[in-house]
Amino acid sequence: MKTPIKILNTTFSHSLSGHIGKLVWGPQGFAGVVFSVSTSTLVLLPVVLYMKNKILIAFVILIIPVSVFASYGVQTKTSSCKANQALPNPACTTGAIFAVSTTTICTVGYTTKVRDVPLSVKKQVFKEYGIDYSLHANYEVDHLISLELGGSNDISNLWPENNIISSGARTKDSFENYLHSQICKGSISLAEAQKQISTNWVKYDNIRRGIKEVTTTANVALPAVKKSSTGLCHAKGTQYYTATKIFTPYQSLRLCLASGGRLPK
Repeated sequence: MKTPIKILNTTFSHSLSGHIGKLVWGPQGFAGVVFSVSTSTLVLLPVVLYMKNKILIAFVILIIPVSVFASYGVQTKTSSCKANQALPNPACTTGAIFAVSTTTICTVGYTTKVRDVPLSVKKQVFKEYGIDYSLHANYEVDHLISLELGGSNDISNLWPENNIISSGARTKDSFENYLHSQICKGSISLAEAQKQISTNWVKYDNIRRGIKEVTTTANVALPAVKKSSTGLCHAKGTQYYTATKIFTPYQSLRLCLASGGRLPK
């Protein structure tokens, strides 16, 4: 009876780099060598297979869109991420991109085809930032590097962006649209646009609008009321307001209490 061929521990990372000539091991030892040849639309994988007393050469062609592979920064933190700021926590949300061209992202309908963030991933994003998902109406699970700028759906590119604070979701959307139009006009490179949106989009948007003085404190709009993770409503100027780092923002104490919050004792 012939032993079935098995290839174990075969994995694809976020990047194709470093996988040329990768050794793959099977139950009887060496099982093959995987070569990756990338084009703009597919990956070809010729594989050499080893069986008992025989060497079989098979050319397996896997047609895989290159855009399934994303790369950018490395996510080093997945919990206790600081929320409710204009910019995401850089250790939690590093940004991630698809290997796509300017021509691709400038094609009408592109973002509709690649957008894919299931509910389970959205809930995980909220969990990483310490926000209860029941409060999701106040947030947008946003792509740090938007899809229209070549961003991917990887969780390292997602964060719960607040809809209430200044320099929030609506302002960022406007800047993303601006960068996309500049890319498609040839006025800015795709790489430069991705850098601006992922490093400090508030800074670059302010420069675009002619606001010369940009400081770190100006990038963070503090709400009138913070509701802590334990449900306490802390108004600006009260004892625990500054110390409350993980919170849901509200424009008034009335709205915080109406959401189910309560006053500190």
